[in-house]
Amino acid sequence: MKRMTWAALSAALLVPAIAAPMASADSIAYVNKTDGNVYLSTPDGSRQYQVTTTGGYSDVSQADDGTMIALKGVRLNKLARDGTVLADFDTPVSDTRDAPAKTFYGPFDPAISPDGTKVAYTYYYMTQSQNPGCFPPTCVVAINEAGTGYSYSDRQTSWQEPGLGYHSGWRHPSWVDNDMTMISNPSHLPNRDIILDRISDGGNGHGNMVMNWTSDTAENNPHVSGGDITRDKRKLAYQSGENDSTLTVSYVPAFPTAWKDGDPNTDEIRVCYRYSNPAGGAFGVPTFSPDGGAIAYHAGDGIHVAAVPAFGGDCTLDGATPAPPVVIPNGVEPDWGPADVPAARPAANTTPTTTNPTTKTNTTKPSLSVKVLAATRRAGIKLSVKVTGKGKLSATAKSGTKTVGKASATVKKPGTASLRLKVSRKGKLAVKITWRPTGGTAITKTITAKVN
Repeated sequence: MKRMTWAALSAALLVPAIAAPMASADSIAYVNKTDGNVYLSTPDGSRQYQVTTTGGYSDVSQADDGTMIALKGVRLNKLARDGTVLADFDTPVSDTRDAPAKTFYGPFDPAISPDGTKVAYTYYYMTQSQNPGCFPPTCVVAINEAGTGYSYSDRQTSWQEPGLGYHSGWRHPSWVDNDMTMISNPSHLPNRDIILDRISDGGNGHGNMVMNWTSDTAENNPHVSGGDITRDKRKLAYQSGENDSTLTVSYVPAFPTAWKDGDPNTDEIRVCYRYSNPAGGAFGVPTFSPDGGAIAYHAGDGIHVAAVPAFGGDCTLDGATPAPPVVIPNGVEPDWGPADVPAARPAANTTPTTTNPTTKTNTTKPSLSVKVLAATRRAGIKLSVKVTGKGKLSATAKSGTKTVGKASATVKKPGTASLRLKVSRKGKLAVKITWRPTGGTAITKTITAKVN
C-alpha cells in the first residue's frame, strides 16, 4: 500500500490550515454528553438546535430527509427534526435483564439508511459452553460474538423477517447506499477488517455470505473499528490504532463491483494519513460530509471537523486540515447529513411574574440582562449576565459572518454569571448571548461590543 503517515499535532507545519468546506444546508446531528439530549448544529458550530429535552440518549444518526434514529437505553427512537418521537421500539437484542440471565447486549451504533427506511446496529452475544466429555472448569468455554442486525426504522423487526436479518462477525455499520452497509472490526481473526453487506441478496442478511473487502495492515496497524465512506465511494475514514488511538483517512482506487471466491475483484485501499494524539486518548467514529470534502469526529474535548483532500488519483496531504479544531464542545457521536438545521423555536417567556400592589397587574421580570464589563483585543469581551434560573449560558462574537470568539458557562442558580470571550478581531462585533434554562426554551439576546 502506498501511504503517508501524519501525526496531527506534530505535523502542523506540513500543510496550511485550510478550513473544512461548509455547505449552508448541511447539519451535524450529535448527542450532548452533558445533558444526554440530541442536538443539530451547522458544521462550523455557529448555530445549534436542541431536538430532545428528556435526556438519556447516547447515539444518533440522520437520514437524507432529516429524520433521525437515536439510541435511548436499549430502545430506538425515530425522531422528527422538532423532537417529535415518530416511533419508539426495541430490537431482538434489547434485553434489560442483568448478566448472566441475558446473553445478547445491544443495540449499539444505530445507523439509519439514507432513505430513512432501515436501521443497522451492532450487537454482542456472550455466553458459556462446556464439552460434556471432560470435567469443569477446564472445559468451560466462553463464547463471545459480535454482529450487525437490521430493522425497519419505525418498528421492532425480527431477524427472521425476509429482506433484513443480521450478519454475524462484524460490527459498526455504515450505509454505502440504501441496500448495502460497510461493517468492520471483526470479532474473530484472521478476518478482513472491512466487509460489505448487500441486504437484498437474500443471503447476507442472515450471515450466510462474506463479501470480503479490505484490511489496513500499514505500519502494523492492530485493528480497524468504526468508519464511514463517501457517497462517491472514493474515500474512507475509520478508527484505527491500539484502542482507537489513531484515525485514518484512505483513498479507494476502485470500489468493488464483483467478487470471486469470496474476495473482491478490486485494488486494495491506499492508506493516506492518520491523525493521532486525540484528547482523552481515543477517536470516535468519523462521519463524512455529504460532498465528501470533510469529516467530523469526536474526541474527549468535543466534535472536531477537518477538511479532506480531493485525492485526484492518489494520496495527498494537499488541502487536509493538520490540527482539526473543536467546533462543538461536549458533543459526541456526530452524524453529518444534507438536511439543514431548523430555524430556532420561538422564544417562550419562562421567567416568573410579580403583582404590582397598586395596579393589581402582572409585570414580567427581565429574563436575560447583559452588561459589557470590558472589550479589548488583549483581554477579550467580558460580560456580566443576569438570569433567573439555572441552565447553560453561551455566547458567540461575530465580525460580519465570521465567528471570532466563543464562550460558555453552566449556571447553577439564579443570579449573575460571567462570560469571557477571547476574540481574534477588533472593531464592532455582534455578540449573541444564549441562555438555555433547565427544562425551558432557549432565550437569546444580541448586543454590539466595540473591541479596542
